[in-house]
Amino acid sequence: MWDDPGQFPYFIPIIWQGDGPNPSPNYTGRGSMYGVAGIPHSQWNGSQSIVGGGASTYGQYVNAYNQIVTQDAPIEMDISLGTNSSGQFAISANVELTDDISTTNNKIIFILTYDYSATQTPDYFASAITYGEQDFDLTSGGQIGFYEEPVTFNPSWDLTNLKGLVIVQTFSGNNLIHQAGITEYSGMLPMFSSNVTEGPANLGVEFTDNSFPSGGIDSWQWDFDGDGTFDSSQQNPYHLYTEVGEYDVTLQIEVDGEYAEVTAENYITVTDGSSITGNLSGLWESANNPYIITDEVQISQEDQLTISPGVEITVDANVQFTVYGLLNADASSDRSEPIIFTSDDEWAGIRFMDTQQNNILNNCEISKANTSAILVENDSHVDIIDNKIFENSSSSLGAAIDVTASDNVVISQNIIANNTSSNLTGGIACLDAIPEITNNLIVNNTGTYGAFSFKTGSDVTLENNTIANNESTNGTPYLFFIFNSFPTMINNIIIDNGTLFFAPFGDPTITYTCLTGGFTGEGNIDVDPLFVAPTEGDGNAYDGLNAQWWLQESSPCIDAGNPDAMYNDPDGTRNDMGAYGGPLALESGVDSDDEIVNIVRTSSMIVYPNPFNPSSAGRSPQTTIALNMTKSDQQKPVTVGIYNIKGQLVKTLVRNEIIENSNFIWNGKDNSNNSVSTGIYFIKMRTTSTQTAKKVMLLK
Repeated sequence: MWDDPGQFPYFIPIIWQGDGPNPSPNYTGRGSMYGVAGIPHSQWNGSQSIVGGGASTYGQYVNAYNQIVTQDAPIEMDISLGTNSSGQFAISANVELTDDISTTNNKIIFILTYDYSATQTPDYFASAITYGEQDFDLTSGGQIGFYEEPVTFNPSWDLTNLKGLVIVQTFSGNNLIHQAGITEYSGMLPMFSSNVTEGPANLGVEFTDNSFPSGGIDSWQWDFDGDGTFDSSQQNPYHLYTEVGEYDVTLQIEVDGEYAEVTAENYITVTDGSSITGNLSGLWESANNPYIITDEVQISQEDQLTISPGVEITVDANVQFTVYGLLNADASSDRSEPIIFTSDDEWAGIRFMDTQQNNILNNCEISKANTSAILVENDSHVDIIDNKIFENSSSSLGAAIDVTASDNVVISQNIIANNTSSNLTGGIACLDAIPEITNNLIVNNTGTYGAFSFKTGSDVTLENNTIANNESTNGTPYLFFIFNSFPTMINNIIIDNGTLFFAPFGDPTITYTCLTGGFTGEGNIDVDPLFVAPTEGDGNAYDGLNAQWWLQESSPCIDAGNPDAMYNDPDGTRNDMGAYGGPLALESGVDSDDEIVNIVRTSSMIVYPNPFNPSSAGRSPQTTIALNMTKSDQQKPVTVGIYNIKGQLVKTLVRNEIIENSNFIWNGKDNSNNSVSTGIYFIKMRTTSTQTAKKVMLLK
């Protein structure tokens, strides 16, 4: 009877699947409502049950239908299926009561059904695939109301096989249905979604077209800011919102000369950065300081956030910053303008989770986290370089850095000081992980194990680190906890007042290292390294961050590291033990008067997204190039150009000009406005002091 609307015009079928490849949402709830006594179990008008099949089933169904169809419903409904004022796919109902309703606990139910396959046996021609319910608050004849239920649209759906249902029903007594209706959609349906809808200025938004029909659309036109002018003709464009405000977004589609469009009012909200939550994307710049994160935030898998030098980020209590996509927090161009992550209370740190992007933390100051300052998990890729990580705490994790099941991690040239763990280590903890750990200063941390924990296959190599004046709170104090791991240590300085190693089922290999108490191995020494001005005691009660840990000229650790030229200091001389020696030597920056000297840095570029147009067919080939200019290069001419892999100039962005805006867009076109092909390109910048290049990949 479901396929004979001429004979049964008021029959509205819904199939609730409890198993199989497409189980229905809320199947358990509906089953509990009716007390399913067998399969098949058919329910009519909420109050009449027909259980079982066989030759008599059709007659029973017709009998139930004939009883119900003669009843007068107290409600009239006009329902529709399409996009709402926010650009979302939605089922809506205009409702008017023609009589009073005496039942209580009434709800209005919104359901999408789908015909999976007409050739399927049995044919699930009306399977419930979405379910939503709201309180129905109308009770008296003459009252009117509008109800709407947004639905997440699945691009794989064939809209011709989709129907929208609305039911008004009491959830008490016999579960009587007061009214029901069904509708479908035909024609063109412009729809879209985006990776983010709200965030601080320089918000990077990737729009995704979800329009119907899913194939055969001839053109797309996008108005990103509600000014009536179309800004892009790409199917899935990227747009950077630079100004605070609310923006309408319009999508117009065209098929065979016919047009349809949808406008989502106030769809994008660009904030001043004073209350940041949810998904993050785009570019953060110091001009918009401070950025205040008030609830959980994350960079989703396909998204990228770039943070420029000098940005100050304050995170509310116990809030975590989670990265599933790409975080580019790189302030290497100006040591005087670090990126600051901190809290007025205690926050939950930065967590990298299952991200194989080229994440970077460079010249950041990270403090006051209470879980772990930097937590790296599930084969995440992160470069942690030239940061200050201090005054963080944890219970069972590494307070400064905790790495689990991730080998593609670089930990280099950081100052890790005054961190505290109540049940593990104040420094770096590794579990089934082999990061690269070089040229770090790890001092005055406090934990059950003062500086390191290596567990379960963490066969780490420690090279040219200075590890000093850390404190162990264990009954028997240990600097390192080594369990089922076999670390290698070379060219380090390791100073401790307790026992260096607690190593059940593991053992370190140590060479060319200065360590308290000595250790069997080539080139090891047990001497005072003669730091310039170390702290006077161990642990976080002493300020390890501002002490002077580089070596006096008479230090026995100078030129005492491995003599192989591969370990030589930057000046070509033999390796100096500790963080200030080796090819990646931490810069002490002192002159003859032992005063700090400002390190001269070079101008640089940040490119995002990169690769661009990466994941969705038709995405706009557009990337942003942000120039980080040194003070000496500001107000002087700069040239920026795009070159192909053969070294040929493709596009000139700036030609020997003094610039006011440091952000530029490349849309994947050459100087003749022709689209270039998929491949690798080089963005080259020339200033009065610097020539530098960044590789970028264009995908179509």
